[in-house]
Amino acid sequence: MPNFVSFPADAPDTPVDHLVMNLVDPATDAGAVARLVSQSLEPQRGEAAALFHSDPLIDYRASRPWMNFKDGRLAGIWNDGIVLSHARDMEGKPFLHLHGQEPDFHWEALCDDMMEIAERFGVRRIFSLTAIGSATPHTRPADMLVRSTAPDPEKETLQADFWFQSSFADFVEYHIARTDLEMTNIAVRVPMYLAGHHYSAGALGALTMMASLSDLRLPFGDLEQDAAKQSEEFSVLMGNNEELAHIIHQMEKDYDESGVTPGFVKAPQSEFVVPSLDEIGRAAEQFLAQMDNPGPAYSFEHPRDKDHDKENKPKRRGKHSYPRDAQ
Repeated sequence: MPNFVSFPADAPDTPVDHLVMNLVDPATDAGAVARLVSQSLEPQRGEAAALFHSDPLIDYRASRPWMNFKDGRLAGIWNDGIVLSHARDMEGKPFLHLHGQEPDFHWEALCDDMMEIAERFGVRRIFSLTAIGSATPHTRPADMLVRSTAPDPEKETLQADFWFQSSFADFVEYHIARTDLEMTNIAVRVPMYLAGHHYSAGALGALTMMASLSDLRLPFGDLEQDAAKQSEEFSVLMGNNEELAHIIHQMEKDYDESGVTPGFVKAPQSEFVVPSLDEIGRAAEQFLAQMDNPGPAYSFEHPRDKDHDKENKPKRRGKHSYPRDAQ
């Protein structure tokens, strides 16, 4: 029996192998990696597979809704909830994308809901993302720690013993380890001076690694372009700021001298693949479908930086909300 989730009556529940957990907590999302990945996957999302009753799950004083003041009155409200969407990769292969805001309350009950979702859709493997602030330079390829409930004995793991504060995805992973499901976490290291900004190279690395492990063809283009732009901007900034250049050069020296940290890996390089006629046809069909039902454009901006005019929309918590009168 679901606790905080319901399934739309007209939504398909055909088997889907992969589920991507991509809930965002802005306070802990170093380098905005989770948010950037969610934005990258937004064009791939379709109809809702499940809706969550977000009101009892979110601490509004810790994560306050955004209000739109317009011409003397409050014209709109924006607050991210939680939703599970059907999605398709660049070749049309289906997967599930859990996106929105990380819940504040009722993690035990929500973990049970995640188990029910996995069973309902026949999910075999779940992926999650983490971003870790680190004394690593942006001039080196983003590296990451890949953790799995079914580790490959041939691959080196990080030999360490420590405690850390859990995310909801970590909480779910701990409980999933006691089932037949497999869950993989990709933890990207973010240069500490970018922890409060956006780190597109880290998001790109996480998405590339996820694509490699899942065999999903995921979109990289926007992140690749923004990562290149960010690198160019930093080159100019370092050229104009000797102190910053010295700090980053010292980080480079320390990073290169320490060698590869056992257990950390670099994401595989994304390769350009010439699509087949069938792939082009599927992409064209998907594009036309999106034209019939357009979604928000890709953007690296936070929604609070955009003009969210909600005058003609129901006064509820937002596009990822669960209707208040739903059972």
